[in-house]
Amino acid sequence: MATPIPDDGIRRSKTGIPLPGPERPSRPDWALDENDLHKSMDSVPLFMSSLPEDAADNPLIQALQDLAYDGTPEEVAENFKNQGNECFKQGKKFYKDALLFYTNGLEVFCKDDKLNETLYVNRAACNLHFGNYRKVLTDCAHALKMNPKNVKALFRSAKALFALEMFPEAIDCCEHALLNDPDNQPVKDELARIKAEFDRREKIRIEKELREQKIREKKMLIEGALEKRGIRTAATPGFKPDHPHEIQLDQELDQLTVPTFFLYPEHNESDLIQAFNEQDTIGEQLSEIFYESAPWDPEHKYQPETVQTYFETEDQGGNIGLMKVGLNVKFLTVLTHKKHVLRDGLARFIVVPKEDTQWKKDWLAKYGK
Repeated sequence: MATPIPDDGIRRSKTGIPLPGPERPSRPDWALDENDLHKSMDSVPLFMSSLPEDAADNPLIQALQDLAYDGTPEEVAENFKNQGNECFKQGKKFYKDALLFYTNGLEVFCKDDKLNETLYVNRAACNLHFGNYRKVLTDCAHALKMNPKNVKALFRSAKALFALEMFPEAIDCCEHALLNDPDNQPVKDELARIKAEFDRREKIRIEKELREQKIREKKMLIEGALEKRGIRTAATPGFKPDHPHEIQLDQELDQLTVPTFFLYPEHNESDLIQAFNEQDTIGEQLSEIFYESAPWDPEHKYQPETVQTYFETEDQGGNIGLMKVGLNVKFLTVLTHKKHVLRDGLARFIVVPKEDTQWKKDWLAKYGK
């Protein structure tokens, strides 16, 4: 029995001693690499899956390219179609190559409308995978121009339109497809999917429109109530409230409630009253606020009888002033005062101790008091 030749090409005995005789023949330079056959084949022009950068300077490659266009336009287009189909069958990894073959087939400009129709529809399938939905619609439109009953073109158009959220148009494509092929289950499933999503979106849209309509109606009612009372309003550009409360109108009682800040500058503190009713007095609101002492007022010095309440005034020239408010004054009286401005949907009162202190004198001096 002959001694086998190992990988290093040297014949050896069972004990590893080199033996005389022919060495393993060396592989020729042109032989394919048996360890990476796919890569080696890709270097051979006949088997290349993509062209190198210097393809234009390679006469062999140019000759093979010319061979691809050998024949009538119809034969060349048919060849490209078949190559595209083979690539497409190999899976998503080869869709880009399939798209290129279909494009090459179309660029031959053959006179066979049926063949061109197929190339357009097949290229649309590739573009659908890549998310090129506008290109899908363009290719399908060309195919449908040649054959308005092409179910694949209608089906792929529907998928692209669905992705573009053009639901009525997608439904129309599916319905036209089913007119030509009533038992086509994939089209039926796609139609059901589109209708379900369209109905869901429509429900959301209608609910949103109803909410927005109610908000508009509510806003108009409140604006009307403010105007009827002669309440001056203003909005600060770019202002965003840091609370969710808004002016409310009780239509049955025809009464407004307004979110209101009570500010205590001596302690840099404040209280937000969510809904100060226009018919309540300043004293009633202060009684609720100071019913219990605040954490910043442990000695309970702030009480309705021991404080003074002010609101800022604003004349037509924008000059800011200060006006004292009595405990028995209704909130509505303040709101309708000619120098009061309800800015950004919020009312503001400033509360300070009645006791004259240096802090109070300095604070009043800021307003020219």
